[in-house]
Parts: sequence; structure tokens; C-alpha cells
Amino acid sequence: MPKSLNLIMEQQLSEEDLKNIARQLGCPEGEHGIKTGEMMHANNIGMTTSAIEALNLQSDETILEIGHGNGGHIAQLLSQAENLHYFGADISATIIAEAEKINQDFITKGKVHFQLTDGLTLPFDDDQFDKIFTVNTIYFWTNPSGYLNEIKRTLKPDGTLAVCFADKNFMKNLPFTPYGFTLYEIENAMRLLEETGFTIKDSIKKLERIQSKTGEQVEREYYVVTATA
Repeated sequence: MPKSLNLIMEQQLSEEDLKNIARQLGCPEGEHGIKTGEMMHANNIGMTTSAIEALNLQSDETILEIGHGNGGHIAQLLSQAENLHYFGADISATIIAEAEKINQDFITKGKVHFQLTDGLTLPFDDDQFDKIFTVNTIYFWTNPSGYLNEIKRTLKPDGTLAVCFADKNFMKNLPFTPYGFTLYEIENAMRLLEETGFTIKDSIKKLERIQSKTGEQVEREYYVVTATA
């Protein structure tokens, strides 16, 4: 186990502490949720950037992000092509409020929209989006096949879905993942996509160094899988 993960374990957090960390990561709430959103943005920006790059955004496209966090990356996304329209869906009212503050100018211009969702269905029209992406949310899907069918319904024919997630071998060493996380190896994730009618376009494996809660540097292996409906 990497040194930093040992340090996390040595803090001797109680089971309730670990459950609270897992709960905040799944659905940030309150003041702690705001701080969690800031931490997730900092730790996930590399993965988010990789997912955005994998979409190969083109002018005039409409994009949905599932689980957008505090939205600190949305300006970067909108700069990728002309006249992009972004929709964000999240199960946390706290995190949506933070994302609205950060992206208020884009909201005023009609380029960015946020929607509170239930994590099971998507309140959008059929064939609404050219591209859909999600980063580090697949662990929390309570009905993965049903949710992927919802994603497929809202994705235009031949539209692209990008799913980005950390590898199971990394995630299983984190002390809070036994509480509400479903971990995926790349084969399981690709099989899930194919079983719900998606065609895999590409699978990219990347390795990055991130800062843990204890300030140590750890290596995280992650994947970006792109598929078409």
C-alpha cells in the first residue's frame, strides 16, 4: 500500500467517520460539502480534463455532464469549441449552488444550465445531447444498467459518452470505499456499457500523481472509456 494510504489508515478514523467521508463524496452537503467539492475539483481536474479531451468537442454541440462538482472546469470546457451549450446534472443541491456561483456569467448568457436529479433518471428530452460525460460517479450508481439506458435515451444517435473512473486496484486501498462504493475494473465497466447497447470506441489508461488528504503524493491509475449509443 502506498505510504500516504498507510497514513490515512493510521489516523484511526472510526467507521462512522469513514461512512461520513463516503457520504460526502457521493453527495456533498452543507459546509463540509462545499469543502468536499473544492477538494474533488482539485483532485479530479486531471481526470476531468482527460474526459473532456476524449469527447473531441465540436462547435454548436450540446453537452451533458453527470456529477459536475463545483463546476470549476466548465470555463475550460466551453473554450474547446465555438457556441457550446453545457448542461450539468447532480444529486447534490449544495454542489449545484456552488457551481451556479462559479458559473453565473455563463448561466446569464444561456450557455450553462444545472439540474438537480435523483441519480436514477435524467429529466431531459430524448436525443438532446451530442456528448455526455461523467467523472468518478459510476461508483455511486445504484442501478447502473437503468442509468445507462437513461443516458442512451438522452444521447443523440451516434453521440459520444465518456466515462472516467479510477481503477479498482487503486480505489480498494482507500479506507472509505467499502461504504457505498461499487468499484470497477476496466473489463467490468466495458461489459456494462456493451450490455446496455453501447459500442465501445476507445479505452485509454492513464496514470497521474495526486495529493492525498495527508499531503502525500500518490499514484492513481484511471481509465477514460468512450462509447456510442
